[in-house]
Amino acid sequence: MLPEIVPLSWKVFLKKYGRYSIALDGFVADGPKMDPSLPAANFNHHEKVSRLETRATCAQVHILIQAGLFKTFRDENGPRAVVYMNDCDEDVSTSATELKYPHLAESVINPRLNKLVDIVDKQDTMSGLYPFPVDMPILQEVAWVFEPYRRFRLAGGLDSRNSGAFESILADVEHRILKFIVGEQRRLTLDIRYKVIFSGTGWAMIEEIGPYGRQGALADGIKAFISVRKRDDGNYTYSFGRVSECIPFPVPNILRACDKKEDRHPHHWGGGSTTGGSPRVGGSKQKPIAVFKIAETETRLYICKSRH
Repeated sequence: MLPEIVPLSWKVFLKKYGRYSIALDGFVADGPKMDPSLPAANFNHHEKVSRLETRATCAQVHILIQAGLFKTFRDENGPRAVVYMNDCDEDVSTSATELKYPHLAESVINPRLNKLVDIVDKQDTMSGLYPFPVDMPILQEVAWVFEPYRRFRLAGGLDSRNSGAFESILADVEHRILKFIVGEQRRLTLDIRYKVIFSGTGWAMIEEIGPYGRQGALADGIKAFISVRKRDDGNYTYSFGRVSECIPFPVPNILRACDKKEDRHPHHWGGGSTTGGSPRVGGSKQKPIAVFKIAETETRLYICKSRH
């Protein structure tokens, strides 16, 4: 767990970490890659991919384990992999748990794990905006599984980039995943409270009050958003999302425009075609009104060009 590390290129990752290394969900800022000759792998669905056509990281890991990942990632003593990550969200924690206990994923007949991966895949692919009914029993069970991370994130714990704190969340969620798989989970009512800060053209800048504020926004018809949270250091954390590329909210354009206004080299705004945000390390110095104006300008330009 290396949350303070700036995302690496695939070439630098291979040179620095070498054989038996696996990068998860943005540790390497590149699309999914595999070098069986080392072996080494990158499981990711953020940079350089079409988001809806690419499985979430946990789903990539899930299917590759079933397809023989550890037939390649092994030495004379058996299965071997060193996993690198810089986050502890639902996608990362599910991926890490599957890699730690590959026998759970190797069998295609594991309905509880299959269901968990499917829900995380859909939710993470659509930035938390997949239209599941918030009162679905299975969704409430999954909310309990990831409660440690959701509360950590909402309280600003991600800002610390403290590896020990991230590892603690990962361990707590792993414990709950294992309980979920054997049917020993609880249910948690989803707190979907949120507040609109600014309304744009077909999108909104919001503050997530509850851990599932995005689902509340989706229920109210908001299909593209920028979520903002003020950090303890005075900077801001921004998270972008839209349901799909069909929604006229040009996330890549907005990310590039915001990055040009930021002076935080080597930390950059980044993401993919439907999701992204401010630098993971350090956040952004830009005020919400400034980011709103950038996003609204880019959105109107995008809509104008698409009409002509």
